[in-house]
This record gives sequence, C-alpha cells and structure tokens, in this order.
Amino acid sequence: MLVDAGRAVDLGTRTLGPSGPAVVYVDREVREPGDVVVGPRTHSLTSPALLVFRDEMPGANWLHPCTYALVDAQSGELVLTVPADRPPVFGRLPETWVVAVDPEGRADLAPP
Repeated sequence: MLVDAGRAVDLGTRTLGPSGPAVVYVDREVREPGDVVVGPRTHSLTSPALLVFRDEMPGANWLHPCTYALVDAQSGELVLTVPADRPPVFGRLPETWVVAVDPEGRADLAPP
C-alpha cells in the first residue's frame, strides 16, 4: 500500500526535518507489521510504518553519516531512528520514494 505523497512529505519533514544541507527522502510504501530492515538493523514492527531516510552529506560519495527513521503510518509518531553510513540502495531510489526536504536542491537519489 502507498500513502499519499503529501502525507509522506509531511511525516518525513516532521520526523527528520530540515537540518543544514541534509536531504530527507520518504518511501511511500507502507512497511507492514513484522520484521523490517532499517539501515544496518532489523526492527520488528507492531503497526504499519513509513521509512524515512536523511542524507547528511548529499552529493558526497557514500560511507558518510545518514539517518533512518520509522514513523507510524497512522499516528505519525516516531517509532525508531538508526544512524548509518549508506543509503537504502546505491544509485537512484525506487519510484515509491519522494523528497521531503531539499534545502539546497541536492536530492541526487530522487527518482527521475
């Protein structure tokens, strides 16, 4: 199931919001209850959630700081944050991802 792009952007902005030049992306595809991969960890969800990803150094090669978050898809409450050093995938993100925050126009992982 996909959430509305506007709702995804709102949740991503509120969760990992504007922070310097960082770019925040949100996957509109809902993660259902059960085990879900969040960056380098696996987390067991009890309710549907959205995955949010913040690239702390957009445009740089990888193995630099970034942050993942899970947000409850219904309440908007933060479920979990995880620091990491790599994106959800190398290259472009799948079509279900949207850009929530891009203060300097550097969203280089956004789907075309």
